[in-house]
Amino acid sequence: MNLNLKKFDILYIIGLVATTIFMILEFIFGFIALTTTFLIFFWTMKLLSGFGLILTVSNGILWILSRFTEKFTKKHVQALIIIQVIVPGIFVGYAIYSIISSLPPAIPPTGIQYWLDLLVFLYGIISLMLTLYIIPLIREEFQEAVDMGIFKRVKRETKEIGRKMKRGYFNWRGKYAKAQIQDQMTLGEVLDIWRNQFAVYLLIPIAIGSLVFTPIAFICVIFWLKIIVFDKGEPKFYERIALLISMICITTIACLSYTFKLVFFTSIEPFFWTIQVFYLIGILISTAILIHQFIKLKGITIKKIKKEIREIRTSEDIGETE
Repeated sequence: MNLNLKKFDILYIIGLVATTIFMILEFIFGFIALTTTFLIFFWTMKLLSGFGLILTVSNGILWILSRFTEKFTKKHVQALIIIQVIVPGIFVGYAIYSIISSLPPAIPPTGIQYWLDLLVFLYGIISLMLTLYIIPLIREEFQEAVDMGIFKRVKRETKEIGRKMKRGYFNWRGKYAKAQIQDQMTLGEVLDIWRNQFAVYLLIPIAIGSLVFTPIAFICVIFWLKIIVFDKGEPKFYERIALLISMICITTIACLSYTFKLVFFTSIEPFFWTIQVFYLIGILISTAILIHQFIKLKGITIKKIKKEIREIRTSEDIGETE
């Protein structure tokens, strides 16, 4: 699909002006239902936040292995792997508890619980927007999330082959922590790629969620169209700046709304339990990807499992015969 960039620039400016005027009129006369649109925004943020939580666990395990490489034995490494599998289960349980506790009539948290919930919420939103949007836009790396051409795929596959070779060598030398580091790097990379791609494709839900702020919604939609639909290459400088400012504004509005109970949050407060549902979905999706990739790295297949079961049964039968 061809797109004249000069005309695009003119249309972009006209669109920004028109949506800004519309937003001013909307605030005066109230055209848009605030509840639904802002609820969609928080759904998107919580989905990505749940995804980022599991990525944080994977990166944490990687840091521990890198920090104590020489001190860790095979048992220590196995214990960390078990922890990496158990922790997502704990997060799933907490997410389910959050859904149930948020169901109406929910009792507003007080004291330590209030501050804990507030800190978790603010950390989730701020860290998410920084890692997914603000920092990549500043570094001009945002488009790489969807740009997985042949060269990049070959480069990634070559890197994975190199890590497998290193893992085999380290296992042979009995350096189990260094061997597991190779797998953790791959796990983190896979989760990071998935999350970054979600960040690009979820610009549309973010735009819908920010519909009351029509210039922000317009910027998100146009950015998404140019990258995904028109495939026009690296966005222009002013487009990145516009999206960067939009994401900073969205982050600020979300944090202030939740902290000070502004109308943007109080309008959706009765439906807060649905936001926690998307948090659970994000955790479940990222956990499934993590476990699938982990099984793939370890070379575990149904065929191998059946073979091991047969060998165990055979040895038991021999033992009974003797």
